[in-house]
Amino acid sequence: MPKQMQTTAAMAVVKLLLTIFNLIFWVVGIALLAVGIWGIFELKYYLELSDTDYSNVEYVLIGTGSFMIAAGIIGCCATVKNIAWLLQLYGVMVFVIFIALLAAGISGFVYRNRLEEGFRKGLDSKLKTYKSRDEPPDTYIDKLQKHLLCCGSRNYTDWLQADTEWFNTHPKDEVPDSCCNATVDKDECSQPEQAIPIRVDNGTLLAYREGCSEKVTAFLDNKMSIIGGSALGFAFFQLIGIILAFGLAKLINTNKYEMM
Repeated sequence: MPKQMQTTAAMAVVKLLLTIFNLIFWVVGIALLAVGIWGIFELKYYLELSDTDYSNVEYVLIGTGSFMIAAGIIGCCATVKNIAWLLQLYGVMVFVIFIALLAAGISGFVYRNRLEEGFRKGLDSKLKTYKSRDEPPDTYIDKLQKHLLCCGSRNYTDWLQADTEWFNTHPKDEVPDSCCNATVDKDECSQPEQAIPIRVDNGTLLAYREGCSEKVTAFLDNKMSIIGGSALGFAFFQLIGIILAFGLAKLINTNKYEMM
């Protein structure tokens, strides 16, 4: 009897720890799902402008988040109802997430430069064919410049290159209106036109000074290490859940044996 009581006490402690882990696991799953859904609507134009294919990134996040939420539900039910085989299934599912996050974290470090170069090349090529049409990829470029407060790939002079459609169809002192810096001249930027002068009458630069590639690659350079490190850190956090899940399953089976 004392041995059975010790097993029961150990089960209570492990169940508490596993419940805490499962709540954290669930929250991260919901966060990944939300980021994936948000990415479909808000990050699409960033991804589409890159020379590298990111068309499935959002759906991978949605799939991973959904899988984690489903695993969390299974883990919660198994913990509350003391179902050993279901806890083992939960442990296997957490291990799958561990492998996925480990791979994502390593990729974040290994392919960071490739991501930056892919975006730079993609934006350069799409700038050359920009005709200010109300359809992708032109609309993506306009959104990028408006949202990031940037102009061109490296700077506004990219629009003045002879090998661009824009240069051949517009005056040589104009850039797309999505480059317009409202802090310089709000009235000029509020005009519903497709082009703006590079400078206002007093010679002040009206177009944004910074290029979009610089802003995006700076973000990737600063954030990819954090994102990769976070993915690796949470990946190894999964090991705690795996140990707790299989440990609790073993304690449940041991308790059943001792009660016989």
